[in-house]
Amino acid sequence: MQFKNPEILYLLLLLIVPILIHLFQLQKFQKIAFTNVKILKAIEQQTRKSAKLKKLLILLSRLLIFTSLIIAFAQPFLNKEQSGLHKETIIYLDNSFSMQAKGENGALFQKAKIDLIDNLPNNNDKITLITNDQIIKFQDFDQLKQELIYLDYYPIKKDLNSVLLQVQNLKNKKVKTLYKVLLISDFQKNNENTKELTLDSLTTYSFVQTLPNKFENIAIDSVWVNSIDKDNIKINAQIKSYQLAVKNLSISLYIDAKLYGKTTLNLDKDKLEIIEFSITNKKNIHGYLSINDNHLKFDNTLYFSIPNKEKINILAIGEKVEFLSKIYTSEEFNFISSPLKSLNYSLINQQEVIVLNGNNFLPNALINALDYYINNGGNLVVIPAVEIDIDSYNQLFSTLQIGRIKSQNNTKKSISIINYNHPFFKGVFQKPITNFQYPSVNSFFDTQFKSASVLLQLEDKREFISEIKMNNSKIYWVAASLAPDNSNFINSPLVVPIFYNFSLQNTRQKTLFYTIGEKNEFIIKFNSNNDEVLHMVKSNQDFIPLQSKTTNYTKIQTDNNPTTDGIYQIKNQSETLQNVAFNYNRKESDLDFTNIDKKYKNIQYFKSLNKALSDLNDKNKNRNLWQLFIIFALLFVGIEILFQKFLK
Repeated sequence: MQFKNPEILYLLLLLIVPILIHLFQLQKFQKIAFTNVKILKAIEQQTRKSAKLKKLLILLSRLLIFTSLIIAFAQPFLNKEQSGLHKETIIYLDNSFSMQAKGENGALFQKAKIDLIDNLPNNNDKITLITNDQIIKFQDFDQLKQELIYLDYYPIKKDLNSVLLQVQNLKNKKVKTLYKVLLISDFQKNNENTKELTLDSLTTYSFVQTLPNKFENIAIDSVWVNSIDKDNIKINAQIKSYQLAVKNLSISLYIDAKLYGKTTLNLDKDKLEIIEFSITNKKNIHGYLSINDNHLKFDNTLYFSIPNKEKINILAIGEKVEFLSKIYTSEEFNFISSPLKSLNYSLINQQEVIVLNGNNFLPNALINALDYYINNGGNLVVIPAVEIDIDSYNQLFSTLQIGRIKSQNNTKKSISIINYNHPFFKGVFQKPITNFQYPSVNSFFDTQFKSASVLLQLEDKREFISEIKMNNSKIYWVAASLAPDNSNFINSPLVVPIFYNFSLQNTRQKTLFYTIGEKNEFIIKFNSNNDEVLHMVKSNQDFIPLQSKTTNYTKIQTDNNPTTDGIYQIKNQSETLQNVAFNYNRKESDLDFTNIDKKYKNIQYFKSLNKALSDLNDKNKNRNLWQLFIIFALLFVGIEILFQKFLK
């Protein structure tokens, strides 16, 4: 039992006063003489005993009356929770875009905010609010109410285990604290993993799953360039239906914020359709596609920016080979081939890719130049000759600290294993190749590289082409000479996509848009000898992204910034270097939700937030006992009256 006004209990000390009066009262019986003394003596003895008992019972009843009244004014109560512990409520409110879906009383997110404001228990518990973008601690309910009013959607959604881990971290920072944990979300299937949850067995969790009335939605899923000629660019867009069929859906194309064209399509339930627009080929094209769909708003617009085509500088050092010039054509590349003996070393730092092809020996001057080139963001492809000075090659690899060549192997092997899952081959293969004439090599070199990932392997699973990442650079090692008398690899269909992709690594922007919340990288050709920092700007937004500089370009990296979609300008002071488009992740377009596994004993599941808050209120209610003590006081008053009236 606890008391709201425990200081009143000090009045119990005053109960000693009537006890003292009773013990030290000086009243005596008056003696009257009668003739029959023996009978009167017996009556006197009996009367004294009865009087003492009556007074003692009356004193006891009065003490109980005053005790009951004092305790009643101290307002005693029973707490349903554990006593002696601080109390804190942790609430996770999912403010992702899927919570834009409409339930019976409007958007799920807005309804959840209203329910929290109206029904959250307004007690002395401390409250921590977790959302997808922040963790806020409040000292009282009024602070939380103000924050909830202005809380808005956030495009990057946390998975459920990440939220539970944050809850656990908050709990670990405090001891002797009783936690109540409330998680409010739609628990979208493509973003949740509820099979193995990170739970504290000593904590009771309340899971509230808010679901929309309908799981229907239409989204602009993606956009890409289909073809480019001298005059026109044809762009394709994919429109996707989720559990909804629609007729005459209007799609609008805007270029430079002006309406450029419109088209309509019919879309069947759970199907996708591809539309095509033709636009004039010019520089700096950026715009967006738009549809009208009232289910989810965030995926009704898709921004894009078509980068200006820039030629890539490639230098081949070594013997001249025809297959490289056929791949690196003048339409896309500034390709230079130079023998090692007549190499102009000043060309090295101007290149985006250098191919060392068929060199028997690597001089120190070249090794030092390549070391500087690699450390400043250059990309290197190393193809040995049939016979090489292994020591000179190992000196290069030792300088770069990537490993070494162990020995030469003169066994004929087929090149038969392709690492389809490697990002290098993204978009190259639609499916694994089965009916394929594998190329072969007559001799190759065994190597031992640090942190190398394999692109192609020989039939015995030895590396044929490996990728080694070094900060902003990539080094590609080909384990065998590609001379015709040693290998028929250059006649294989693999040679074109592989060498073409060598040229695309860390060189230029290759996509029309990037996705907010993912780790994105793109290249800006920007030469500066000063400490200029590039900014990303959109209307009133201006921030500095993570960036690293090389001799010829600057690499931009984005993760949690930006957080709003649109066309962003990459600026050096007032000069606009490039436009980049960012869009929200389309994963949340699919309104498919998790059927939460109810195997956990310390999780309470609710379909209604009001029901969960009502349950939370019941747990927070105290059982007041002051009325009971008032009843006790009245009862003892009645007992005293009975003593006065009937006890003779």
